[in-house]
This record gives sequence, structure tokens and C-alpha cells, in this order.
Amino acid sequence: MKMKFILGLFSMLLVSLTLAFHTASAKSIISNEMDKNPFDRGDVSNSIWSDTNNDTKSTEAYSGASTAKWTKWTYDNTKDYEFIARYNISATASNSAAQLDLGLVKIGYVPANIETWIKKGISIRDGNSWQQINVETKGDHEWRVIYKADKSFEIYKDGVRVNSGVNTISTQVANGKSFDMDNIVRNSTASIDYVRINDITAPPVPNNLAATGKNNTTILTWDASNTATSYTVSRSVYANGPFTEIAKNIKDVTFTDTSVKAGNTYYYIVQAVNESATSVASNIASVTFEAPRSSLDVIIKPETIKVGETFTADIALKNVTDIYAEDFSLSYDPTLVEYVGYESVTGYKVYNETKDTPGALRFIIASQGKSFAINSDTTIVKLKFKAIAPGSAKIDALKARVADTNKEYDLETANVLEDTILIEKPRFLDVDRSGQYTLLDLSLDAFYFGMNAADTNKDLHDADQTADDKVGDDDLTYIVDQILQNKEYTPNTPNK
Repeated sequence: MKMKFILGLFSMLLVSLTLAFHTASAKSIISNEMDKNPFDRGDVSNSIWSDTNNDTKSTEAYSGASTAKWTKWTYDNTKDYEFIARYNISATASNSAAQLDLGLVKIGYVPANIETWIKKGISIRDGNSWQQINVETKGDHEWRVIYKADKSFEIYKDGVRVNSGVNTISTQVANGKSFDMDNIVRNSTASIDYVRINDITAPPVPNNLAATGKNNTTILTWDASNTATSYTVSRSVYANGPFTEIAKNIKDVTFTDTSVKAGNTYYYIVQAVNESATSVASNIASVTFEAPRSSLDVIIKPETIKVGETFTADIALKNVTDIYAEDFSLSYDPTLVEYVGYESVTGYKVYNETKDTPGALRFIIASQGKSFAINSDTTIVKLKFKAIAPGSAKIDALKARVADTNKEYDLETANVLEDTILIEKPRFLDVDRSGQYTLLDLSLDAFYFGMNAADTNKDLHDADQTADDKVGDDDLTYIVDQILQNKEYTPNTPNK
């Protein structure tokens, strides 16, 4: 509960108090909420401290009172201070006067300079003298004064600044000087609701902020601020802000931002924080994450198959916008795989399939309406291949052109991609295990044709050449391919 401090008509009082900081965001030096009697004189009644002393000069307040129970506060000229006071001056007589003295700041009212120790307006200590700021002080107001080590000061009345621009004192007050809080009233009534003095000295700026981007992550580093207890990081997508806080209470001198997105440039600042205040912002550091480039991708899902098996290579467009038509070509090794055909994807029709040359393919594909515009990773066709010999088979997209409704353009060669699949040979190279494919292997599988692999003579023969658990046309086709590739086998030639 706050207690009003009231002095009656024709009274004059000089009080000495010690202040302790109250504001949560700064270090408390002094805070007096007027909820206790600060002196032996006077009394407290109904939350009001009052004194009936009728002093006629400033020194009489001390001579008529016992020793004050509030000690002085000591000024450090390397720090920044904030003075806050709720002071109500009710003056009606022509010779009324009132003044609250906080050591570095005075709040005074007087119609004329009837006393040399009372000045009208706000007084700011300048060395051993005072600067006078003419502002109306009569009435009930909250006053806030910022008094900085760099000699600048700011004055606020009920939250509104009353001294515009940069205001400075010429002479710094001596370091270590002690001050009392004094209040003087003559022919008026003054009340004090609260008085607070805060140390708002901000920590030094964290210098040398640097930003490094990697794998859609920003790593920030900066120099330590020697009085900081933590740091706050803010970010913007604009070079000059506004900046939005993204992390606080950081104890280290590094921070990792994982909320970035490709295609954006991010700008960062760091501020040091301690119990008194927050520093000004560091230098701005930025990092740019390039947007993913448009690509035509080849995607083969199985990594390994056996000779005779088929596999699918999905052809997909990625990182494009509003694409409706595609023209691309690709290559494959016809000694390892055989192109079987394609499977259409709903919404994307193949209008041209060029396959005349073994090992080379070309497709022209178009979307079937605006609902099939390609704006995300999309498979546009599925290509079917059959493994015909062991080895590492590559399906390689060579070049691609795409078009939206305004233009067409070629994808960069580096972004026209490929994929490979490992083709494994059967356990034995030929049916009769002789070490080479001959017409006898074909004859044996012709005998086993249509049988399940389990029903063949596995002790002597490997009839299931394609490892699909049965002997069929694929096995015979594979054997013929191997006979034709067998350089040691003498082919049958017509008699001349």
C-alpha cells in the first residue's frame, strides 16, 4: 500500500531518504513507496505521512527532527540512471513554493523566485551548478528523468518527453558523490506517492556479429559483452528492419537459427542484456539461402535387382512453378538394360515417345488442364526397364526444357539428374554350369519351360535364370542374349 506524504499550509520540510530500485527491467538503487514513516518526526495515519513543522528555511527540517533512518545514495559517473517520482504540487497562494530534490534532478514550483533555493521547472545537475528546463510542474504528475554517463539527459512528464533533441550537461558530476532526497514546501500542499532511482546502465554492444549459412541453418557468433548476463537475437527479412526477437536469454556467444527457408535473405542483430538494461544493437549480419533450382530428377527406388527383373525409373520435376509442358531426353546402357515402355501418370499425357535408337529416349509431355500445373515435386512419367546383364546401370537425363503459360526455358545441365541401379548376376552364369552360355542352355530351359523353379533339377541345372521362381520366356530371352554376347561360342553359319 502506498502512503501519501503531505505537508500542510505554511509548512516547510527537508527530508533525507535512501532510494532502492523498483523497476523490474533495471537494477534497483532506491525505491521508496511511502508505505512507512521515514523519520521519527510526524506520524502515519490512514496511509499518509504528515509533518506539522513550520520551517522557514531549508536547514530547519533537520534541526527539528531526529536522525533520519534512510541513508544516502552514491553516484557513479560511469553509469546511466533513471529517476521516477509521482509528485503532486497543489499551490494556490502567490508565494507558494515546492521542490523535490533527488540529488541530480529537482522538480520545483514557484510563481517567482521568492527563494534562491527553489527554482521553477526541472533542474538538472551540471557539475556543481544546475541547468534549468522550463516546464509546468504544478499538479499531480509522474516525472521520469534519464541521466546518462555520456552527459545527455531526457525528461518525461506523464510518459511524454518534454525536452526534444539531444540535451547535455557541460560538466560531469564528481564520481562517488553522495546525495540525499529533500522535499521543501511553503504555503502549499505537496504529496509524494513514490520515488525510485534505477541503474539502467546497458552492457557494452556485442561486436563483430557474423552469420554463416549452411544446410538451411544460420550460425551466429559475436564477441562477448563484459557485463552481459545474456543475449537477445532478432531477425528481419529487410536490411534495415524492423527486427523481430527470435531468441532471448542466450548464455553463450553463439546461436543457431533453424527456422530459415530457402530463397530468403535474413538479417540479424544481437543485443546484450544485464539486470539493468539492454544494449544497443550490434552490427547487422546477413546470410542468403538460395532457392532450390528447378530440376528434372530420375528416381529408381530399388538399389539392387537381378538379371531378368524389371524396374521403374520415375521422372520428376522439382522446384518449378506453374509448368504445363516438358520436353526431355535421356540415355541408358542397352547392354545392361532394355527399355520396356512407360506408364502414364494421371494428369500428364505423353504426346511423343522417341525410342528408335537403343540407349536413347525422348519424351514430350503436357498437363491435362490447369489443375495439373506443376508447382511441387511431381512425377510426370514412369519408365520401365528390364535388367539383361549384370553391372551398374545408369539412367541419365541429358537435357530438359519446360514451359509455363508465358515462357519456355532450359533447365541447367547440372540440374538434369540421373540415378543408377546395381544389377546382380544369377548364382551361376549358365543353366548347365559349364561356364558359358551355349545352345544347350537354351535347350534345357526350353525343356523346363513353364515349370516352377522348385520342380526343376536343381542339383544339375540353374533353369531359373531370372530368379523369379519359374522358368519362362524371360529366362529363354536372357539365355539367347548371353549366347549372342559369348565371344567364345561359335555361332551357326549357313553352308555355302
